[in-house]
Amino acid sequence: MKQDIKKYSNNIYQIDVFMEEKPGRMSCYYIDSTDPILIEVGPSNSFPYLISSLECLGINNVNRSAMTHLHLDHIGGVGHLVEKYKNHFVYIHELGLKHLPNPEKLWKAVSTIYTEEWLRKNWGEIKPTPVKNIHTLKDEQKISLGNQRNLQAIYGPGHAKHHYTFYDECSGTLFMGDTLGLIYPHGDFVQPNLPPPDFNKELLFDTLDKLSKLELKYLALAHFGIHDNPYLLIENAKESIEVWIKFVSNLPTLSNAEAAKVLTEWLGSNYKVLGMDDNTIKNYINNSHFEMQIQGIRNYLTK
Repeated sequence: MKQDIKKYSNNIYQIDVFMEEKPGRMSCYYIDSTDPILIEVGPSNSFPYLISSLECLGINNVNRSAMTHLHLDHIGGVGHLVEKYKNHFVYIHELGLKHLPNPEKLWKAVSTIYTEEWLRKNWGEIKPTPVKNIHTLKDEQKISLGNQRNLQAIYGPGHAKHHYTFYDECSGTLFMGDTLGLIYPHGDFVQPNLPPPDFNKELLFDTLDKLSKLELKYLALAHFGIHDNPYLLIENAKESIEVWIKFVSNLPTLSNAEAAKVLTEWLGSNYKVLGMDDNTIKNYINNSHFEMQIQGIRNYLTK
């Protein structure tokens, strides 16, 4: 089974789990320490790639993991993880107690956007996670990694009301989940990720402002990879979000599907002006669900 593992300073491993059978779509992270932890697990269909990569590193048991939020591309494989490693437990927002043991509601909510057929084919079905294997997070909670190294959980709504980021002060790395947005494939350009029902610009900007006050060297994104220009990327994300909201607000008479088509064409033209090559533009365009972005922005604008 194919693998793509990169080792960074302070024993941080970036693992590509080939979401939707594509490279550069979903990063999980393993911090190797005296008390190690896995950050993110990816969707169910990516689980074999995750396990193959861990075993390639000589890791045959994982006692715990931390999930940034409850979206299925991040937590779909949690039930598989607990099934494989019997004593495994997961750190997650308190809503995880409601949804992980009974994931049907999450599945139905996401299937209204992607369809059940698409979800089964691309992300895979979810297995329940027993309540005893779930540890809920608190804002600014410190998770010990051993040797006086901690991973701090920071509550950060805006993308989702159940979103946490994780800060490793030792390496200056902030594991951001989806708080920042998307970077495809591995460049310096942030594309917003603003899904319904929870996207809220004010909350998200407050979160980004709070995170930018940390001493940062690296941002570790779920989609995708580790980047070494954190403060520039945070400002870039805010600027892009403002532009997207203004653009969508000027399309009041178009349906969501029509507005998504206009947004897609506009972005493609803008990316060319910015000097992005055709393959990178295709990466951004083809790996995004623009109708969902329209729904998220319009939901925010009507609040």
